[in-house]
Amino acid sequence: MIYSMTGYASRVFSYSGETYKIEVKTLNHRFLELKFRTPKEWVSLEPSIRSLFESKLKRGSVEFWVERANESKNASGLDVKINIPQAEKAMELFRELQRKFKITDPVTLKDIMSFPEVLSKPTVSSLSDESLTELKDILMEELGTVLEDLVKMRAQEGTKIKKSMLTVLEQFKNTHLRFLNLRIQMQKKSQEKIKRRLEQCFEAYTTPDAQMRALMETRIAQELAYALDKMDIEEELNRFKGHVDQIEHLMGIGGLIGKKLDFMFQEVSREINTLGNKAQDLDVSHDVIELKTWVEQLREQSLNLE
Repeated sequence: MIYSMTGYASRVFSYSGETYKIEVKTLNHRFLELKFRTPKEWVSLEPSIRSLFESKLKRGSVEFWVERANESKNASGLDVKINIPQAEKAMELFRELQRKFKITDPVTLKDIMSFPEVLSKPTVSSLSDESLTELKDILMEELGTVLEDLVKMRAQEGTKIKKSMLTVLEQFKNTHLRFLNLRIQMQKKSQEKIKRRLEQCFEAYTTPDAQMRALMETRIAQELAYALDKMDIEEELNRFKGHVDQIEHLMGIGGLIGKKLDFMFQEVSREINTLGNKAQDLDVSHDVIELKTWVEQLREQSLNLE
């Protein structure tokens, strides 16, 4: 199975009269990065939460947060209390400062609100050790269900990416077959082109010495073979096909293949660039441009695989 690193899952549960909503969102990342946002009194539970995540996920940026029902309803921040006695004390202190230092600026609401403990959020009663143990058991069960849903979503996304990538790889194989046929044609064209130039050279610089002519022909034949070998793309085509086969094999076995695929696509890109440089053929150049576009598309997709 191939897994995407993109996913989301959530669940609501209740404990001791409180309703909680847990949410998990994952994005692509080179390693497993865990970010938690939980109630302060849950700090002791984080090692267990972390272990559960590490057992289910291997790569990705993971955001896990918990909200109480009353917190989500009052997300605007209006769930606060005004400490009137503290506000009155603040006002008295500000006025005393005005008199002492002869400050004429008026005292504003902002000044009073900035005074410590004038505004406060409702406090949450701390949990006993026994309650935390009970909460931990419930949370681990609920979080386990959330992670199962998350993994299913990542698997579905991974299947979509795999299908898309295999479609492009079929295009790679078709292009490889077309290059094999073009290689033969390119070799014939190159041989004919060099042969015509040699004939023109002999016609322009004739020599009556048969031995010298034979030596020149031998040397030119060696240079011709060397030139044709440098222009031949057989090795690049073999490596290109080998990389494509290896990518298909990796996608077949699944698992943690994201980094491996990224490396393989870099190798494919290198072979494509060499093909374009050596071929010196217009048809091949057009196909090389298209191949480069496909490789970039595949690399972007592979970066989202676990």
